Amino acid sequence: MRLGRRRGLLPAAQSPCGSANSGSVSVTVDGDCRGKGVSLATVLKMLLTERHLKSHPDFLAAYDRCAAQLDPPIPTGHGPAKAQYYQWLSGRMIGLPRAYHCRVLEKMFPGWTVEGLFQMADSVPAATRPHKVGLSGAEVQLEAFLGAEMTALGATLVYPTFELTAPSLNALGEAGISRQRIFGKKDSAFTDRHHVDVPVVVAENDIRGLLYVSTLLQRRTGMPIQLQSDRDIVAHSDRPFISFGLSGNDCTHLYLETVERPLFTIRDSHAEDDSYVECLQLSDGSRYVSSDNRNIGIIARVRPSPDLHPDRYWIYCAGLGRRGTAGAGWYLANYWSPLQHRIGDREFVAVIGVHQYSDQTAGLEHLLIESTTSA
Repeated sequence: MRLGRRRGLLPAAQSPCGSANSGSVSVTVDGDCRGKGVSLATVLKMLLTERHLKSHPDFLAAYDRCAAQLDPPIPTGHGPAKAQYYQWLSGRMIGLPRAYHCRVLEKMFPGWTVEGLFQMADSVPAATRPHKVGLSGAEVQLEAFLGAEMTALGATLVYPTFELTAPSLNALGEAGISRQRIFGKKDSAFTDRHHVDVPVVVAENDIRGLLYVSTLLQRRTGMPIQLQSDRDIVAHSDRPFISFGLSGNDCTHLYLETVERPLFTIRDSHAEDDSYVECLQLSDGSRYVSSDNRNIGIIARVRPSPDLHPDRYWIYCAGLGRRGTAGAGWYLANYWSPLQHRIGDREFVAVIGVHQYSDQTAGLEHLLIESTTSA
């Protein structure tokens, strides 16, 4: 039984989000309402992307190889024309291809029926999808960590953007400082002036965390990757994503504002020196505060709408302090496998400690695993 209830804070056009399981396990460790910009894809297109067959000539070469292996074989040159090929990928077909095309396609993709290949990728339950040919055990495990929907549609990596506030712009204008002189390079080795007009900025530590995870996905999976700002994702949130940055990222607030009992929250830290004004609090009551010598990062994986989208995860890679998010990103990129081994398909929050001198000092300190049983 799930206790979390949607609060209805999202616009009516968006899918409702938010649910929390009733119990949790806490482990302490030593030391088409789809939004714009989301492309729909048939299962056939998804499988071709995984095999890096992204052009019509590449597809025809693979088609001819499989056609020659049939009994009786189909001669070379009987593959679909270019227009027909793109119609196959679009999901706008009426009926099925000719019988010999069906024979070749089922040879190319063992375990799939032709009807299954022409379904939309996000309409196919994860449990009915055959294991992909040629994937290593680690790659299958990584796809389980990311969730079936992200595996099918691709990974969306979300970074927060920031703009100068109106009072800041007014003060700069009154001081006679132009937009091109707001940002610069400190102690540059070059004497020429640097002029840049930056209407929107991103945090360097958030981008470092994003790059660690992006490198993992590019190395281990064939899934497409797209980068989106938090503003775009919150406006069109009907998708899985991996979000970087804590209170500065609106995707964090999307989770906190739409779930009655979130696994983590952000509280005022009441630090005496006001150096770190926020602290992290988990649903088990534990609290974590960053310091100059040790920053706090978190890795969280949640199901925002388990009833509507049981295969969808929102993954958060965030932190407090200059190395919190980057250290969490490095840890996720390097230690996702032991995490997945311990958590399975459950929601969780991992608290990461990061020393101030390197992202690569990140280590697991606490693991909160949401239970799937009712209280």
